[in-house]
Parts: sequence; C-alpha cells; structure tokens
Amino acid sequence: MDNHEEITLTATPSAPERPGQRKRGLARNNPDQCTGCGICVKSCPTGCITIIESELNFNGVAHIDDNRCTGCNICAIDCPWFAIDMLNPDGSRRDPSEYAKQAHRLRGYH
Repeated sequence: MDNHEEITLTATPSAPERPGQRKRGLARNNPDQCTGCGICVKSCPTGCITIIESELNFNGVAHIDDNRCTGCNICAIDCPWFAIDMLNPDGSRRDPSEYAKQAHRLRGYH
C-alpha cells in the first residue's frame, strides 16, 4: 500500500522593488579630502568618475555619476586620500574593512 502525498511547491513572492531603488552600493566623494589626483578616474571600470573644477584645490575634485556607478568599491579601495566612501543601498556607510578584504582579493595586497 503506497501512501504518497502530492507536494506542491510555490514560490513566495518577493518584496516589490521600488522604482529607483538600488540593489548595490553607491560611491560618494568627500570634496574636502579629494585632491583631484585622478586615480579614481583611472581605476573606475565604468568610467563614471570625472574631475571637475573646484575652488578647493588646483586640480579640481572627483564627480561621480550616480546613474553609472555600480558600487564596485574599486575607487574607494584605490583612493590614497580616503576621499571616497561607499554607501549601502539603505544609505548607511559601508565599513572600510570591507575595502581591505576586496583589495586583497582583487590585487593581492591589504
């Protein structure tokens, strides 16, 4: 006598995504710390960072295009002046220790 029950699996609906809500982080530049050296411009894989004129220094400051930023952290990792912070999708700041872990994975250094 076989006693088989039919099991039906249903997918639980995920929370609806709000228009414009990001799933990844976002880079933010601190113009008071930025020297306009351009290292972030060279390291950005999407080309979303440009140097714009500023009265803060002779070189200008980095400007990040939010629409093109993928939140990869590479600019924050490479900035020698710690002028770029990464924001989580909820708006909180990403812990800088995560940058060090990613730098070790990407480039083999801390």
